[in-house]
Amino acid sequence: MGFRSRLAASLFIALAIGIAPSTVQGQQGTIDGTVTDAETGGALSGAAVEVLGQDQRQGTNASGRFSFTLDPGTYSLVVTLIGYETTRIDGVIVNAGLDTELNIPVRSQALALNPIVVTASRRQEKALEAPASISTVSSAEVARTVATTVADHVRALPGVDAAQTGINQGTVVARGFNNVFSGALLAIIDNRYARIPSLRFNAYNMFPTNDLDLDRIEVSLGPGAALYGPNATNGVMHLITSSPLDRQGSSISLAGGERSLFHGQFRTAHAPSENFGFKISGQYMQGNDWEYDDPAEVQAREAGCARCVRDNQARRYTVDGRLDFRVGGDGDLVLNAGSSTLVTGVDMTGIGAFQVKNWGYNYLQSRFSKGRLFAQAFMNITNSGADVGSAADEGTFNLRTGVPVVDQSRTMAFQFQYGFDLGSRQSFTYGVDWQRTDPRSGGTIFGANEDDDIVSEVGAYLHSETTLLDNVDLVAAIRVDDHSRLTDPNISPRAALVFTPGEDQSFRVTYNRSFSTPTTTNLFLDILAGRIPLPAGISYDVRARGVPSEGFHFSAACPGGVNSYCMYSPIAPGGIPANAAVVWDHVVDLLGSLDPQLTLIVPLLKMPGAGPNDPQIGTVLRMLNLAAEDPANPFEPFSGSLSDVPALVPTTNNTFEVGYKG
Repeated sequence: MGFRSRLAASLFIALAIGIAPSTVQGQQGTIDGTVTDAETGGALSGAAVEVLGQDQRQGTNASGRFSFTLDPGTYSLVVTLIGYETTRIDGVIVNAGLDTELNIPVRSQALALNPIVVTASRRQEKALEAPASISTVSSAEVARTVATTVADHVRALPGVDAAQTGINQGTVVARGFNNVFSGALLAIIDNRYARIPSLRFNAYNMFPTNDLDLDRIEVSLGPGAALYGPNATNGVMHLITSSPLDRQGSSISLAGGERSLFHGQFRTAHAPSENFGFKISGQYMQGNDWEYDDPAEVQAREAGCARCVRDNQARRYTVDGRLDFRVGGDGDLVLNAGSSTLVTGVDMTGIGAFQVKNWGYNYLQSRFSKGRLFAQAFMNITNSGADVGSAADEGTFNLRTGVPVVDQSRTMAFQFQYGFDLGSRQSFTYGVDWQRTDPRSGGTIFGANEDDDIVSEVGAYLHSETTLLDNVDLVAAIRVDDHSRLTDPNISPRAALVFTPGEDQSFRVTYNRSFSTPTTTNLFLDILAGRIPLPAGISYDVRARGVPSEGFHFSAACPGGVNSYCMYSPIAPGGIPANAAVVWDHVVDLLGSLDPQLTLIVPLLKMPGAGPNDPQIGTVLRMLNLAAEDPANPFEPFSGSLSDVPALVPTTNNTFEVGYKG
């Protein structure tokens, strides 16, 4: 090839290379848009606009404008701005050589007077139209509050009673009925029951979710059994986290304070495509808890319990992960897993404080939703830090007794829900729930009941919403639940009339019938609760017992005892008459073993007629009162007949409510 031919070829190649980018550029299109305030219409500068799956992100200028150059196709945009709700726009079409103009209004979270909620009716609806008193805490409000647990975010809500029991421990209930080991409020995280398996206790300091990942918190006051089943008598608190498909990016939060408090949190979320996203979040917290000397713990140390000393340092860490898949346009498959560990701390219970060591809480969850179809399965697992037979200092133990506890319980659940409309004025939602609670304590919590304490519950419900007039809705629901340890099924009806005269106000009249089933501890508890010392270094155990299916019955088959009652004694085998005189010989033997000088007179004291009779001893009936004014004398005189303890039944509540929102 000659020089001229080579030069022409080179020029052609150079021109082709130079022209190619212009040709490709000509095949692209643009998205030009403005982000505005939904209330005022004003342009918003500094808003972050991202094209999902394209790794393109930019902020709006002073006029609220943004622009992207993209290949032809269909895209999704997400707009985020502090103080405003995250907004997603799907189905944005880009054509070759053309501009696509968008106006994206975003709503101020401070002005979100009527947010979309799901807790009251298990479907999306406006808060004003919900047939219950419901309050929400937005992600912006969460960000403004420095908190050690989620309980700190809801303590200011109306009808909520929150109590602080430690530097990172607290309890929350709706409309009263709080206690140190409360599970009266049904706590849910992304539709999953969040309570500790078998104990039905809301340990907020063990929830794997952190503040950076919260989208909102919804608290529904009053009974929710008609939809959520048993044990939603006092209300429902629903923690809803953000989807990685809706909110991407990375965040870190660091906080510190008095009592050597340090609290670090992080969240990172990414969406490689518009149909797949993932996120990971976690936290670490430590601090020095408030000091307190429980008299019962002091007494235990004086009796020889060397380990009954509080370690007031509180430390915990959590990690949470999630995968989101968008299926078929409007279908969502979500896979979750999380873990939380209390490295050390002091937690309150109904039988005193426990020293927590390496107590873990883990969960697995899979859920799918498409339109009004929803299905999920999840498992909650707990581990108190040690196995049966492990070294005594490895796990959690009772500070009043020094006895370790093992809890490796788990809860499995499956839920299905579907909804459909009949015309424009009638809507139905129905569903079924199943859960199985498997307590596993190695005999340390459930004692003699360890091999017979599994509980299964199944329920079904139907929820109806009827538009009677343009501003009047009738809401009705009914639910039936069966408990494997109870004789009869439980029926929970619900009815509400909701009147909305305007966009910012509503009136409602509501009736609810709800119930709480006995917990596994109510039914099967068999744990050492404390020791009562006696003279000469003797003590006897006090056990906390659940009520068996047949109840408790006092035996009156021992003639010679007080009211013919039988009693048990640590120095006499079997049931004997409730009369102190019958243990005289055993007391004499005990005294002889304590003082060798008395050995010679022991036979004389045991001769017929040598011992005291009943009138001389003055046998009386006393009842143990753990709340006695004098802790050294917890037994108080009791006269009359003892009442048997009947089998447990569900606690039923009928509630009538008139409410106004505006």
